[in-house]
Amino acid sequence: MRRLGLLVRARFCLATLVGAWAMFNHAAARAYEPATTHAGLTERAVEASRLHQVLSHLGRPLGLLEPLHIGLDLLDQDERRALQARLDALDPAGGYRPGTDGVAGAGQWVVAGAVLAKTPPERGANHFLDPASGKGLHDDPGLSGFAHGVRLLFSGGASVRGLVAGTAFTLEGKSALDWIWSPGNDLGIPVLLDNWERAVSLAEPRAREAALVRALLALGGVMAVLEDAGQPAFVRNDFRGAFLQRDDGSAYEQFVAEHYGRSGLPAAAALVSRPDIASFFASVDGKGLANRTQRRFFSEGTIPADISIERDTKASDVVRRARESLEYPSPTLSALALWPAQRNHYLVLDGHRVLAYENTGTQVRFFLDDAVFADMARTLLPEIAGYAAGLLNHLLRARLDMTSAGTSVTIRLAGEVKEGGAVRVFAEDGSGQRRELPGTGAILSPGGEVVVSAPAGARKLAAVLRGRDAGGPFVAAGEVTLP
Repeated sequence: MRRLGLLVRARFCLATLVGAWAMFNHAAARAYEPATTHAGLTERAVEASRLHQVLSHLGRPLGLLEPLHIGLDLLDQDERRALQARLDALDPAGGYRPGTDGVAGAGQWVVAGAVLAKTPPERGANHFLDPASGKGLHDDPGLSGFAHGVRLLFSGGASVRGLVAGTAFTLEGKSALDWIWSPGNDLGIPVLLDNWERAVSLAEPRAREAALVRALLALGGVMAVLEDAGQPAFVRNDFRGAFLQRDDGSAYEQFVAEHYGRSGLPAAAALVSRPDIASFFASVDGKGLANRTQRRFFSEGTIPADISIERDTKASDVVRRARESLEYPSPTLSALALWPAQRNHYLVLDGHRVLAYENTGTQVRFFLDDAVFADMARTLLPEIAGYAAGLLNHLLRARLDMTSAGTSVTIRLAGEVKEGGAVRVFAEDGSGQRRELPGTGAILSPGGEVVVSAPAGARKLAAVLRGRDAGGPFVAAGEVTLP
């Protein structure tokens, strides 16, 4: 099984490589841009996670490579049209857009969900999170509606039609933590959990497969929101400075796109384990991704103000005045080297260049340049993938182990959960149809077991349990083929 897992991971990487190369050379590529960096970060996280094993445990033997049909015909008309339009907008060169037959590999569906999380781009307004205040994107000074609309360049900007129709977003949004739980988010945690359960409990095999696709899309969508917590602008409420000051958007994001593309992104750092879902984003212990990003790096719009100087101005005065101009307490400034003038100097913290500055003779000018962006990206990108893989594992941390002895099946709740719940059991016949067995619903606790008898004619038994513990809600599932 270990050898099979390694083979599947290698083939999953190869399956996306051609599309990744095309996206790397795409003239319009921008990163933490959906089609490049979010796609690549999500791939790295999926490769490092245990999703392949989880899918295999659910009767999908090819794991990440399992071909799955989206089943759009099973949706109501409005939902089908909306989802089809968003899928059609995906670049076919990316390797994650489903074919004309509506089929893609399980791993590709997760990546597609990460891209769809910012499609249309105004959804990105809900990816901001200030870990200190818990707020999302907000703009207290405000911009006039038309002026803002003209300058709106977020991840490709707003269309003229969107501006006229009023669909382009204002400088307000739900916080990232609110958004992943929002009923209005079709790629949030409630959709993930509902469809993971439906992927086991629905009667029709096609409906179960379609539910699994929707769960995987939502999984990718949640991961994309967390990934943006590793972009300083998203954790420092910096839409204006990062996205509205240039015709081509964020200078840092453009740097990442041009230097990494999608295939060049580093592998995930050590997988992160956190006690609950929110703490992957922000927590009082300061170990959430948003906490770590905010206190270590500046964004384009949260650097110190330029300081006017004269011949006898002391460096300590420049440091003091620059500190006073900072919106956030960290990172902060220490001693500055003002000489020689007319050349770039760098503020280095923990071995990383985090701020560039220059003495022009009349002022000390602060800015972010490619050297700063390079250190920022080298530090943040593998860390982001490690957090995203950890969140994926956390969301899918529970499983049901099922063993058969004749027609008797024993079910145990396993994984990293501390509480149990009511287990539902389903019998599957030779045509793949499932029906819930009467009298199920027994409470199953971690370490405990439930024994059920398979009815005559059953080919498989499947079970699902929906519960909650200190780590948040979870769905545990499993199945067993009967002898």
